[in-house]
Amino acid sequence: MTDRTCEELAELWRTVFGEPPPITTEPGLVAEVLVRCLPLAEPYAPQAVHMAQLPRKAS
Repeated sequence: MTDRTCEELAELWRTVFGEPPPITTEPGLVAEVLVRCLPLAEPYAPQAVHMAQLPRKAS
């Protein structure tokens, strides 16, 4: 992982848990813990939500 990715993971950890990650030497483990702590989400269903239509400009 790049340094930027590691910094972003650490910032996300601080946002979620309110403290720096205790495992900064293993960014993959930081990402895994964060993903496991995400709330459950409904399965993707494209027909479930009507998408807003943007007006098209005449060309």
